[in-house]
Amino acid sequence: MKLKIGNFYKEEFIITQEMVNQFAKLSGDKNPLHINKDFASKTRFKKPIVHGLFSVTSFGKVMGTKFPGSGSIQVSQNLSFKNPLYPDLKYYVYVELIRIIKDKHFGIFKTQIFDMKNKIIVDGTGIVRHETKL
Repeated sequence: MKLKIGNFYKEEFIITQEMVNQFAKLSGDKNPLHINKDFASKTRFKKPIVHGLFSVTSFGKVMGTKFPGSGSIQVSQNLSFKNPLYPDLKYYVYVELIRIIKDKHFGIFKTQIFDMKNKIIVDGTGIVRHETKL
């Protein structure tokens, strides 16, 4: 089924502190702001925050497996980090198709993360190619 402008997908997720610690090991980004409670308590954030680039892996998960889904390839992503994402809290990812470039099978998607009070955490747009759905 071909997607239409205005189609969207929304999904809740939680990133735990343990996941943040594992991401720090895998990425090499061991900034104490992400993994050290004592250090983070002395910052404006008051507690550890999730790596921004870790939080936005939710976009790839959604677009590569669910919307548009299997067979998608993300070719571009721009991001604006508006507010911190804290471990062990619930958030939701929102992806909406806002434009289609038919001859290239590209879709331009609004990509956002919100907290459960609808406060925006991350705002951006991504371009995805899908041979059959776009």
